[in-house]
Amino acid sequence: MPVFAQNMASVEAPMGISFTYGFDYHPVQYTQIKPNVGIMFGGGSITGNWMTVVYELAVEQRYYYNIIKRQLNGKNTLHKSANFVSIKPSWAYITHKNEFGKIDNYRYYCSVNWGLRRSIGKRFYFEGSIGIGPAYFKIDNDWAPLGNLYLGIGYQLF
Repeated sequence: MPVFAQNMASVEAPMGISFTYGFDYHPVQYTQIKPNVGIMFGGGSITGNWMTVVYELAVEQRYYYNIIKRQLNGKNTLHKSANFVSIKPSWAYITHKNEFGKIDNYRYYCSVNWGLRRSIGKRFYFEGSIGIGPAYFKIDNDWAPLGNLYLGIGYQLF
């Protein structure tokens, strides 16, 4: 049977920076708390040049469905190197600046994701996931489907 660490913390660098602290209480289950800060830039003839800053807090519950099979086959399972399905509720504060002014918005979102995580050496890892779920945007007072694509490289602190 595999031996797992009790707690894991890591720093990731997607299009911004995030810190993840996880609670590892079972070989196939993992809960992580992830505060994120991201910046996006863009421009167009209608919207003008714009910059968006996103502050997000997410709590993700993962189920690593093939981690025991990977270990029994002799594959790397360091830092939860396996495929997973997850549910991820999140809250985000979004501030958008363009030539016309500043807009503040809040987003509440809950996605169902499929992803994978693989170790690169002893401390680094690659992680990717894709998902979809309903999102509520306070400025519009409306619900809409929202897709989720995440790719990141992280550093395992302990």
